[in-house]
Amino acid sequence: MSRQYDDEQYFEEPDYVLNTGFTNYDRLLIELNNRMYYDKAVYEKFLNENALNPNDTYDKNTDHAQLLETVYAILHTLLSNIDAYRKIETEFVTQGEAATALQNRLKYLRSEIDRIKADMHYEDSDFTYMYFTR
Repeated sequence: MSRQYDDEQYFEEPDYVLNTGFTNYDRLLIELNNRMYYDKAVYEKFLNENALNPNDTYDKNTDHAQLLETVYAILHTLLSNIDAYRKIETEFVTQGEAATALQNRLKYLRSEIDRIKADMHYEDSDFTYMYFTR
């Protein structure tokens, strides 16, 4: 399924000589504020689960929603292990504060994913609109 924005607003080819542009893995780390909740191999598995190759160049036109889905999946796994989250995010005094902050981040992330999917068009069938529009 190929997804992209209607107006190609983020179309810019990376320059490999100047090393501009991001890989999907690099962009994932930026979304996570370079927080290493898991090691690199685990992050790469999360990217693969969302149909992203960690070493491919990140293209916001086609990869944005999938990348945010990856971030959502990573943060969602931390809900069941708040102590691991608190080891990285040290500003929380209690587990309750950390869980509330994480749940708020997940809610925001889900709304952003839904907004992006609504802004994108789908080149498959009309059937996909049943699941991605609200």
